[in-house]
Amino acid sequence: MSVLGVTLTYNLSMTTHIDNIITSCARVLYGLHTLRSHGMLPPALHAVFQSTALAKVTYASPAWWGFTNATDRNRLEAFIRRAVRHGYCAHTTPTLSSLCDKADNIITNSTHCLHILLPPKVEKHYSTRPRGHCYQLPRKTSALEEINLFYRLLYRDILSFNSVD
Repeated sequence: MSVLGVTLTYNLSMTTHIDNIITSCARVLYGLHTLRSHGMLPPALHAVFQSTALAKVTYASPAWWGFTNATDRNRLEAFIRRAVRHGYCAHTTPTLSSLCDKADNIITNSTHCLHILLPPKVEKHYSTRPRGHCYQLPRKTSALEEINLFYRLLYRDILSFNSVD
């Protein structure tokens, strides 16, 4: 089943989705090869690669990246390495795992669509032990809120942000 461009299977394996991404991006690489043979300059090729292939690879990555296994991640990283080797992508492009992890973090990514829904920051005027975050945690009033996606993401990101610092 395909939901908003992400292919889901009965066992939540992302292998089929990764196959679709790599197949689609291989077509983009062929198009870039054609553009280069017609004289397109490398900076323009990099811009086209960023806006087409890399956008396809990272599309909705917060929804599916956590369900990928090491084989799927290696296949995607191999595609990026192949694009770098052929000159369609700059050597300074960050790894795919760092791009997906950055897109998935609500706290540090101010462009994340859920960033505006973060609770207000708490300013303390007294000396207490240091905290890993400065957000006022929302109170859970029912079991229904515990299964809410936003609350699960919020608590996960705040706790992981807390453990990083």
